[in-house]
Amino acid sequence: GTVSAQGAEDAARAMLAKWAGSYDTDAFLRQPSVRAELKKLLGPEMEHLDRNLNVKGAVDLSGSTLSVSGNAPHMGTEEEAVVCFTPINNTVEAAILSRGTITVFARAEKYEYTTLCIKDWITQANSGHVDRMKQPANVRVARPR
Repeated sequence: GTVSAQGAEDAARAMLAKWAGSYDTDAFLRQPSVRAELKKLLGPEMEHLDRNLNVKGAVDLSGSTLSVSGNAPHMGTEEEAVVCFTPINNTVEAAILSRGTITVFARAEKYEYTTLCIKDWITQANSGHVDRMKQPANVRVARPR
């Protein structure tokens, strides 16, 4: 039978609630809907992705997209990866940073059609994650007086 739009939305919400902030990243990445699509998208690069996600944080939530990012042991800023999963439309995308080049694995026909999750990760990876930690010159923090 077909799943109603409401049913699909409820299922997506349940998935976001279940995984956002979870440290069970291996289980998240092993979900059939995620793993099967990753294998199709990456093929022989699957092993590279797994290696580059060896050291990782919790499942992150950005908008309606869940993601896991990380790096190979002791290879931060050199060998990194991200997996982005949007439950509402079952979109899975991944990217690998290796030897200075980022490869995006997606069904999107053009870069601009990839998820914001992928693009934001690329921005961070390309800055060596400096932008995330160090205050840029044009930023000031205003506190209440």
